[in-house]
Amino acid sequence: MPLDECPNCSYRLGPPLKSSGRQVCMKCGWSDRPRQSAASSLAGRSAASKPPKPLPEKALTPDEIQKILSQAAATAKNNMKPKSKQDPSVGQPIDLSNLGE
Repeated sequence: MPLDECPNCSYRLGPPLKSSGRQVCMKCGWSDRPRQSAASSLAGRSAASKPPKPLPEKALTPDEIQKILSQAAATAKNNMKPKSKQDPSVGQPIDLSNLGE
């Protein structure tokens, strides 16, 4: 049964959330039911909806990291310009297949 006000701070409570059915106080954060942990909510998902496993990380040299960061900075700077003044050659993907070898 939905409550009208928060038992913690007496702030007016809204209707229960549609997704979980929980009532949450917008002022103090009180909830009528504890929030599900990320692990328990992921356990209920099917295999098709699970996020993909991350690729194994390769150790990058400082030069390779600097190259990636420099291109990211150039792309960000280019994206701040009006479309008419953007350089289409900036922001081309870096070929990462040969990095870390």
